[in-house]
Amino acid sequence: MIASAMKICFFSLFSLTLWILSVHTEVVAKDDVSKLDSLKYNLEAARDDSLRILTMIEISKEYSLHDLSMALRYAERGLEAARATRNPYLISSALSNIGFVCFQHGLLELAAKHYYEFRDLHKSMNEQDGVLRGMINIAAIKLMMQDFEGTRDDLLEILDLIEELDAARVLPDAPPRIELSAIYNNLGVAYENMGDKEEAIDYYLRGISIARRMPGQEFDLARLLNNLGKVYAEIGRSSEAREVLNEALQIRLELNDRHGQASSYRNLARFHFDREDYESALEYSYQGLNIAERLGSLQLLINFTSLLFEHFDFHNQPDSALKYHKQLTEYSDRLKSEEVRQEITRMEITSQFQERELLREVEQKRKEQRYMFAGGFALLIAVILGLLFFLTRSRARRLQLANENFLLESERNQLERQNLENELEIKNKELTTNVMYQIRKNELINEISQKLLHYSHGLNREQQELIKGIIRDLEKTQDESVLQEFEVRFHQVHNDFYDKLHEINPDLSLNERRLCAFLRLNMTTKEISSITGQSLRSIEVARTRLRKKLHLTNSDANLTDYLLSI
Repeated sequence: MIASAMKICFFSLFSLTLWILSVHTEVVAKDDVSKLDSLKYNLEAARDDSLRILTMIEISKEYSLHDLSMALRYAERGLEAARATRNPYLISSALSNIGFVCFQHGLLELAAKHYYEFRDLHKSMNEQDGVLRGMINIAAIKLMMQDFEGTRDDLLEILDLIEELDAARVLPDAPPRIELSAIYNNLGVAYENMGDKEEAIDYYLRGISIARRMPGQEFDLARLLNNLGKVYAEIGRSSEAREVLNEALQIRLELNDRHGQASSYRNLARFHFDREDYESALEYSYQGLNIAERLGSLQLLINFTSLLFEHFDFHNQPDSALKYHKQLTEYSDRLKSEEVRQEITRMEITSQFQERELLREVEQKRKEQRYMFAGGFALLIAVILGLLFFLTRSRARRLQLANENFLLESERNQLERQNLENELEIKNKELTTNVMYQIRKNELINEISQKLLHYSHGLNREQQELIKGIIRDLEKTQDESVLQEFEVRFHQVHNDFYDKLHEINPDLSLNERRLCAFLRLNMTTKEISSITGQSLRSIEVARTRLRKKLHLTNSDANLTDYLLSI
């Protein structure tokens, strides 16, 4: 049922009307290229943050017509720059733009994410008109996602908010809001898909009443009439259905709205076919097919070839039925392939977007960790200084006691011996604590180094070099004891691994056995390098030497897979 609903419903996203087209051109017009070049020049020349952000938004809109990846890239840049200014109006514009770009290309979850943020931003600003715009967009997205109950609830809440805002208007007799006809249309679509035809009719009629009273609402009026006629036809109100369907078609003919005409012809063809007026049904089907062919719309071509196949099959005309069935199959296969291609593109774009979001989060966490490390280091210095101060005072006190109690030599010696024993015990505890600290510290350093190295791949060269420098500084603090501790723990888990290696080649060195253990854990060359401190080249050479010692030189076997099988 949603398929038919989407064919008859377009969504008005407040200041922008989204037309869901069947064909998207991949050719960039010369005027578009010229405009993009001009906008990019303006972006380079802009010195004002507001101007730069608004220019990036305009570039994003231009790219959205033919290059989703670039459109999202500029939309993200605009949003990031807007956030840096902390200007809520710039952030609002950037959020609205990126939400629109995502919605336009079917990235509905990403679109919803940004429109929710848009709505919440305007709530924090106490701007109800902005909240209303965000809610309308979210409801449109839910309808596209087939969440009909959620759409209904959101749109009813929107109507309550509009009523509240209109009650506070200075001019009580002001005309209805321009978006009301689209809201009523979408409510009708939601109720229709939920099976409540009477409620759907009621909201279609409300929308029609408003669209008739307001200038410039001809497209919305035709859409509402077409939807209403379809429901009338389904519940058997034939005369009313015929009247409103013909009125919708007449409006669309006057507007030269080709897509709208095709939609009207489809509904009229179905209307007459169901009432056994096959001649009229066939005429409308041919008219619709003619428009569909001129538009190149696969979905419309499927609709009309399906109607024509059904007609000729019903009238037992196999040649004509076969002709349109073949066309229907061809168009359906092409549409399916196009949808798969678009879905793959959407998945790739979504993945790239989420990856960039993750990198930004990692960068933010890195900054927070840097501050945390600095604070921890300062605290450690303070503890050490406090301990030194304490030890110094303690020693001074002991010397003072020794001078004052010279005559009590035996007692002083006893006390000093006791103090020395206490100090020895403390230092033994400190040594134990230090060993544990070094092990935990190096484990933490390895983990941090791995994360920094992993997340640095998507950064620019300067940032990568900075992160590599940090990793090198961290690796300098590691020592051999960590490797020994690693071997003990590894042996506890894989207690017979070294024995099997020894059976294969008893001449393996300590470092080669360690390398086998690392590879047995499926660690990469970079991960091994971060633990051992060796260069990537040294590890690769060691791997080659290890293959030879394991008798894999003339074999296609993967070294890691081989070690995993041991």
